[in-house]
Amino acid sequence: MATINLILRTKKNPANIYARFTNSRSLDITVSTGVFVDPSVWDKRNQKIRNVITVQNRDELNSTLAKLKINIIDEFNSSYTQGKLITQDWLKDIISKFFLRPKHEIKKINLNHHIYLTDFATWWLEEKAPKWKVKAGKYMDAKTKKHYKILNDIIIRFEGRNKIKLREIDNDLLSDFSEFLTNEKYAEITAKRMVGRFKFFCTRSEELGFEVNSNYKQTVFVAKDEEEYKHPYLSVDEINKVFKLDLSHDNTLENVRDNFIIGLWTGLRVSDFLTRLKIEDLKDDYINIKTLKTGTWVSLPIHDHIQTILNKRGGFFPSKISEPKFNKHIKTICQLVDIDEEMIGGVTEVDEKTKTKRKKVKVYKKHELVTSHICRRSFVTNHIGKIPNSELCKLGGWATEDMMLHYVKSTSRQSANELKKYWDGLKINSNSK
Repeated sequence: MATINLILRTKKNPANIYARFTNSRSLDITVSTGVFVDPSVWDKRNQKIRNVITVQNRDELNSTLAKLKINIIDEFNSSYTQGKLITQDWLKDIISKFFLRPKHEIKKINLNHHIYLTDFATWWLEEKAPKWKVKAGKYMDAKTKKHYKILNDIIIRFEGRNKIKLREIDNDLLSDFSEFLTNEKYAEITAKRMVGRFKFFCTRSEELGFEVNSNYKQTVFVAKDEEEYKHPYLSVDEINKVFKLDLSHDNTLENVRDNFIIGLWTGLRVSDFLTRLKIEDLKDDYINIKTLKTGTWVSLPIHDHIQTILNKRGGFFPSKISEPKFNKHIKTICQLVDIDEEMIGGVTEVDEKTKTKRKKVKVYKKHELVTSHICRRSFVTNHIGKIPNSELCKLGGWATEDMMLHYVKSTSRQSANELKKYWDGLKINSNSK
């Protein structure tokens, strides 16, 4: 019959407790449990720690060892009836699972990235990210890796001294993380992005076979911003003001303004219009470019403003400039043409003590809120409803209409004005009949 005995193989302290499993004469295998004890307090006959005060957790250990013996017999019955081989590796696996040991534990040396979330994230970014395909023929780039590194730093602050174990991550912990982000004054959209990236690491670890609590897949709610606000865009009238601004006295500002106009009338991402556009992308009054982020080809007609800029520059695009400098100068340009209506907005500020970045929401002048993102935002907002949404998606290189509509930033008053213009047009037509 199947029998399990707990034995010691040495009198040296501490001694490893071994599990010896026998089944008649056909099977006799012995495996270490990984639990150690002082041989002087071990009751060989009853296979447990004697009742001595020097071992304070003896009752807990004895109970655990008794359950282990029962568990091995239960697992044997299950495995035997299913036709599984009963081997030393089988017994090792049963004991490992009973003690909740990490699947990839090697010779009882715990590899931290098999156990802890932040250690896994650090390891994955170094070892796996360079070969992680985000799409066919494209791997995770340095900028994206930086975003995930920032998230990992945030999680380290969140966990404090109690490092988060992969198998302990559940919906409650993620909800606590979401609340932490809210208390840290992260914007709603940023917090949602952080929670998504948190789950990204859980999914990657699960794919690699590490022990992960599947409850992380449940929905996590993020608190809404206390003050809702719309990101600004430039109307056609405001774009005209920027285009007509005389900057002949300042070559830098004029160069930035010309790049700005190109971004506003193409809707291209800043990574495309500011650094990658070249004369070879022009053909038959169209701009044809393969976008950097998605790898899709877009074809755009050359707006009159852009053509004027090209003519002025002998057919060439304006000089390239870094995005930080571009963001700084377009604020100045918008200020020069009095784009200064007051509106609620968010501006990222750096805490001098912690050096962490936070978005501060309050009333700003519109030119203070202008960044490179306003180009793409303005393009879609100024053209929505003028051409079919499906065609606008293709022009901007958006994968879905929902993604495109996220960029639409017209206010309810502006929509009402458009409706009023339409009604006024109906009245004129009616009176002329």
